[in-house]
Amino acid sequence: MRFAHPEAAWILVAVPVMMLVLAWSARRSHAALLSVVGDQVRERLTRSVHQGARRWRRSLGVLGVLMLAIALVGPQFGLQLSMAQRRGVDVVICLDLSRSMLAEDIRPNRLDHARYAIGELVDGLGSDRVGLVVYAAHAFVQCPLTLDSGALRLLLNSVSAGDLPSQGTSLERALEVAGSSFDPDDRQHKVVVVFSDGEDHVGDGSGAAARLSEEGVRIFTIGVGTEEGELIPIQGEAGREYHKDRAGNYVKTRLDETELRDIARAGEGAYFHSSLGGNELDALLDRIDGLDEKQLGEESFRSYEERFQWPLGLALVCFIAEALISDRQRQRQTWRGRFA
Repeated sequence: MRFAHPEAAWILVAVPVMMLVLAWSARRSHAALLSVVGDQVRERLTRSVHQGARRWRRSLGVLGVLMLAIALVGPQFGLQLSMAQRRGVDVVICLDLSRSMLAEDIRPNRLDHARYAIGELVDGLGSDRVGLVVYAAHAFVQCPLTLDSGALRLLLNSVSAGDLPSQGTSLERALEVAGSSFDPDDRQHKVVVVFSDGEDHVGDGSGAAARLSEEGVRIFTIGVGTEEGELIPIQGEAGREYHKDRAGNYVKTRLDETELRDIARAGEGAYFHSSLGGNELDALLDRIDGLDEKQLGEESFRSYEERFQWPLGLALVCFIAEALISDRQRQRQTWRGRFA
């Protein structure tokens, strides 16, 4: 047994408080009456009151309040098992972990912004299966396709820029690994979403997108960063420093929307620029929702049956009975007729 609203359990305190108030009120009324009149007069005044019926009414009132309080807390017991069909599409998210994602041209930085946006996207996908691929110069599956959004979030939060041994960026390799995550026999219901600043140092991202498109994969790209760009912060021996090239010049990383647009076009998807408001995610979800769905399997749900009706019904019976019971005694009157 459990309660649907345990935070409302404090209402049960009202019952003993009510009993104490009623007992105190009855005792005070009795004492006040005795202080004004004697026992004989009090007996005459209260002769019409049925004390047993009055106690019954008070008890029913207290019991009714108790049952009502229990109903408000929402008792639940008895497990109910139900099965539900899950339909949706398979979505693989590619997250850029190159060092340039540490740039702070979008707050707090590109990677943390992308991480938050991915969390919002996963929430919006609902019943779809979602996987995660992380990449820099190389790529690997951080989380295979799953319906467990909690596990994906945990793995998403465990990665950081610079985790991968080889730096640089290869969107081609990221798309190839993402494509290998899908069922090869499925010619539709497949989506890849790339979160990146678009800097592609190795490979042909557009060519990989075109190949995946032939296999029925739709590719959407999300640009993270600004075209003005920013320096790349790193942790040096003297504290916070900025990344330099081999010639000793500071490296400024800029969002390359052209590359991301080309990949989205080749993948028959669309490009969106990531913003603080997150409106682009709504547009992306609308595009994904418009795709054909497939059955992703059955899912079992366990739920407790609501039992608040029982104490609520008892409370209603108590209040009705309290209203019907009279605490007035019937007065016996002797009829004396007149005889002529």
